[in-house]
Amino acid sequence: RGEIVELTNIFRARIVDVAKDSFIIEITGDEDKINAFIDLMRNYGIKEVARTGKVAMVRGAKK
Repeated sequence: RGEIVELTNIFRARIVDVAKDSFIIEITGDEDKINAFIDLMRNYGIKEVARTGKVAMVRGAKK
């Protein structure tokens, strides 16, 4: 988890939500920056990627 937070900070992305087994991360920028971030995140098991303008996502379960 610490490595994901560190990479998120390096890429100036934003952690939108934290759940027991997942993060929702928002990143903006040019295609090369976003592709580099996604490539690094693959090591941690990406569940879903949404490349779009405005989007709504469900937050992790509250327990």
